[in-house]
Amino acid sequence: MVNEISGNIEDKIIAAAADEFEDKGFNGARMQQIADKAGINKALVHYYFRSKEKLFEKVFLIVTQRAFKKLATALSDSGSVFEKIENFFNMHQDLLWKNRNFPIFFLNEVNRNPNLIKKIFEKSELDSNILNFIKQINEEKTQGKICKNVEPINLIVNIISLSIFPYIGELVLTEVMQRLNSDYGTFLQQHRQQMAQFVINSIKV
Repeated sequence: MVNEISGNIEDKIIAAAADEFEDKGFNGARMQQIADKAGINKALVHYYFRSKEKLFEKVFLIVTQRAFKKLATALSDSGSVFEKIENFFNMHQDLLWKNRNFPIFFLNEVNRNPNLIKKIFEKSELDSNILNFIKQINEEKTQGKICKNVEPINLIVNIISLSIFPYIGELVLTEVMQRLNSDYGTFLQQHRQQMAQFVINSIKV
């Protein structure tokens, strides 16, 4: 009975933490808010996980799987390739804006433990949706909507890179922006608005 009660409390904390981290990101998440969402005392959260860092590591897979599911949805919804590119950027940028530290944390974790990425894909629909997206790109190439020299894999890698690099390269870009008398936050907003159209224009016939 003790183990069952302990397991229930830990499950509640993990579920509440996943919601909190996804909604507010690592920096914005608060242990008190996690405790409130779990319906328990804050001291219990610290008892089970000691620190926010340890709790974040625990919910890593959960949050990542949720993110992958959202991105899979962006690629699986009805619409043209151009519409799906816009949907992907909108969803991806929302995720990154709320979780600015997550891209580096994610890369560090999967580099440290490569099996994590396998587990994430196994429990998501992203791989099958990517294959369907590739098929649609080739179909729209045949229909004359997309340039024939566009390689689907390269396009997907370029989309992801364009979306994620401003967050991975935050320190470098912040320094560059300061030297140009500009602001990193303003750059992110402008970049977000221009990415989808930039990619669409580069592949559109």
